[in-house]
Amino acid sequence: MTKKEVLTKAIAMNGFTAEEKEVLQRMIDGLVKKSSKPTKAQIENEGYKADIVAILDENPKTAREIAELIGLSTNKVAALLRAIDCVEKIPGAKSKDAPKYIKVEFNGAEEPTE
Repeated sequence: MTKKEVLTKAIAMNGFTAEEKEVLQRMIDGLVKKSSKPTKAQIENEGYKADIVAILDENPKTAREIAELIGLSTNKVAALLRAIDCVEKIPGAKSKDAPKYIKVEFNGAEEPTE
């Protein structure tokens, strides 16, 4: 549950005066204003995500292989791979093998298709 949801529920309750509800509403407005603008890191990550998807158009790759091609750390690439909707993880053949990632297409039902 987010702060915005908690404050919205609090406003809906009858135990507050009009002045208290106004203060709560200003707090909600501040949260909305604060979260509406993407951060510098979020903007950079969108570019990296596009690069990763372009790399995965060719063939499946591990996070380490992608990291070497882009010039980022393996941990950062792994986190970005988890955040990209059109990327699917393929487990390694053996338990010690690193998983590979592939790009998948979505149909109208928002389910990955192969």
